[in-house]
Amino acid sequence: MALPELLPILVIALYFLGTVLFVVGSALRNEGLKNGALVLAALGFALHTFDLAHILTGTDAAQGLTAGRFLFCLLGWGILFIFLLLWWRLKLKFLAVVAMPLALMLYLAANATVGVNAKLPPTLSGLFFFLHIGTLFSSMALLAMAFGAGLAFLHLEKRIKTKAGLRQFQKDMPSLDTFDRVNHFAALCGFPLYTLGLASGYVWAWLSARRVFSLDPKEIVALLVLTLYAYLFHQRLAMGWRGRKPAVMAICVFLLTVVSMLGINFLVPTTFHGFKP
Repeated sequence: MALPELLPILVIALYFLGTVLFVVGSALRNEGLKNGALVLAALGFALHTFDLAHILTGTDAAQGLTAGRFLFCLLGWGILFIFLLLWWRLKLKFLAVVAMPLALMLYLAANATVGVNAKLPPTLSGLFFFLHIGTLFSSMALLAMAFGAGLAFLHLEKRIKTKAGLRQFQKDMPSLDTFDRVNHFAALCGFPLYTLGLASGYVWAWLSARRVFSLDPKEIVALLVLTLYAYLFHQRLAMGWRGRKPAVMAICVFLLTVVSMLGINFLVPTTFHGFKP
């Protein structure tokens, strides 16, 4: 079996084993198992990177940019990259329980959408394409981490307020303040990236089709996401929002981006951004 054919199998196996090992390590409060899971994730990430590079350097690289496999592969890679960055900056090992399963599911989706392409203009690819897609996917990856941190924050806060006590594996989890810092980081960095990605998309639409906005469902949801993201950004930085409210808001914004990415792209055939065989 050739290396390009073997790569997906290896990446999926490493992500799956890493996820299982981390969950088991968390349940048993075994740092050795959790560290081993992170090593497997890092190996999978390295092979995942090689897979992306193979697509970008292939003979049909230009066409590969609009392939569903590449787009899902890139988003999964971005989520794991943001997790590794947060692990380095905030020492949040626990977010691996969100990052690794998401990376695995998106990589599986990537390999399930071979032959499916996004309906994008044939012009303005290359650097402009990565300005649009790269910034949007980076902001979504940050939101994914805020989503995981938000769920953990709400769960721990509820157990603390109800005096239910913490289960064994929960005793190793970071403090509520640490999860709130993830939300702050996602809002601080993610909103400008999302705004840049959306603005570049409108420029792209004007240059390729002489239009800025239509009633395309994808564009409507994107503006809704931008509005909610802007509200979260403003409330956190200007009004000093902390705790439960920004956690709930981050969860809602992330779920809306999932609806936009999966629901609209696949289920609404009229959208300009939809996937087609």
